[in-house]
Amino acid sequence: MIALLIDVIVAALLVKFAPPGWKRLLFGLLGGWLAAIADSALFGGTPLDILSRMTVGLLVHPLIVAGLVWLFEKLRARSKRQDETG
Repeated sequence: MIALLIDVIVAALLVKFAPPGWKRLLFGLLGGWLAAIADSALFGGTPLDILSRMTVGLLVHPLIVAGLVWLFEKLRARSKRQDETG
């Protein structure tokens, strides 16, 4: 749960502050990895559980951050369009 919260926060910050391009991609990757490490460290257990959670998390969380950035960009563009039309 903490990892998904970190994913949402990272994605919102990237949309707000990072310019589109390689910097946003790099920060999204790092933010996803941060979420995976935090999740595995907090909710791990045995060392094998921690490694298992981290392995899956390092692959999944950057994709979640990228999807959220895409969603937030679409919502931001839609709200700008609605503001311009009236």
